[in-house]
Amino acid sequence: MLLRGPHGARPPHPFSFFPPDNSLMAGSEQYTISFAAPVSPTKDTLAALRQATAGHHARIESLIGLGGPFGRHHYGLVLQGFGAFLHGWEPAVARALPRPLLPWFARGRRAFLIDRDLAVLGLHMPAPGLAVVPAIADRPEALGSLYVMEGSALGGQLIAASLRHRLKIDADNGGAYFNGCGSGTAARWREYRQLAQSYLDEDARARGKAVDAAVRTFDALITTFETLLNDERAAA
Repeated sequence: MLLRGPHGARPPHPFSFFPPDNSLMAGSEQYTISFAAPVSPTKDTLAALRQATAGHHARIESLIGLGGPFGRHHYGLVLQGFGAFLHGWEPAVARALPRPLLPWFARGRRAFLIDRDLAVLGLHMPAPGLAVVPAIADRPEALGSLYVMEGSALGGQLIAASLRHRLKIDADNGGAYFNGCGSGTAARWREYRQLAQSYLDEDARARGKAVDAAVRTFDALITTFETLLNDERAAA
């Protein structure tokens, strides 16, 4: 295993929607861990989540298409897709989490930011039936599903920078969702990692449920965006 720092290390893809799953955020610096071979079964929850969802991660990045040139129309469709998904997903996670974790979760809820962005951009929220939302039954499944969306919030900081550069969109004129917690996003990702590890590392059954929920969350997002973007692809 090789630990590489910001000096001389190859940076992650600058427009990756989801962050590199092997990222460790430390202050203003990012370090990446490169594995020479697949990791064997382990108690490390984050490693298990990373390994199980690697293919899904790549698939949805390609599907969403924010890694290259994109215009306002495509950006609006992406916002609508996440809006439809989050308006079903956030209540499902809130129902599954134990009461002590609800204040932490509430601070990171972002569906209202999409509502704000769509209103600024003059777009409507899609019909509720558009999104596929995974079933989330308990704390392990909620933590597994949160791996996907908290990771997307961290990667969303890169998209926020791209929006400012490409479309002159910032947090005040249609980019609030991807801006998210702004400078506090890396700290929130560290908090999520600590929660996942503290609740799941020593419980193999719970860890397995979390991994399954993360995979199903990616599957739900992929299905949602395949449906939403089908017409755009057909017209291209």
